[in-house]
Amino acid sequence: MPKKLHLGCGNNIIKGWINIDISGIADVVTDLRKPLPYPDNSALYIFNEHFIEHLTLEEAYHFLRECYRTLIPKGVLRITTPDLKYLVDCYLSKQTSTWEDVGWTPKTPCQMVNEGITLWGHKFLYDQEELENLLRSAGFSNIAIRSWRRSDHFHLCNLECRPYHNEIIVESSK
Repeated sequence: MPKKLHLGCGNNIIKGWINIDISGIADVVTDLRKPLPYPDNSALYIFNEHFIEHLTLEEAYHFLRECYRTLIPKGVLRITTPDLKYLVDCYLSKQTSTWEDVGWTPKTPCQMVNEGITLWGHKFLYDQEELENLLRSAGFSNIAIRSWRRSDHFHLCNLECRPYHNEIIVESSK
């Protein structure tokens, strides 16, 4: 039976999914910068939330190639990641209080952009166009922007555990 893989799960364990991370309480502990420990065409769904921005652009490409390899034909990858454009828009409009609900309160717009890019181990932030181009280069097609916790696929609904802050949420298929 094809698997549902939750990659970069951190402490967010999703019941019915194989939760994978580099450490912690994951079902499978592995470094996602290395090949996935699953055969070709073995996963129906892959989900990751606030993970891809912790990889360099080159690492992200290899990660997406592994996701593509692992998905069955017509299998679906769902990614949720911060939106660089939204961060820049908040900077330009001097909105530094957007993330107060999660305890992030930068003092100035300049500090907000620098912290948004460098805190939490971020290595590369995406805008929609950059993420779509990377997905295409990794082989994905049928790339579609989705709403928070909504999908045309039942198993991909209501997965995000973080409060919504205009992240890019994209689904693409093999």
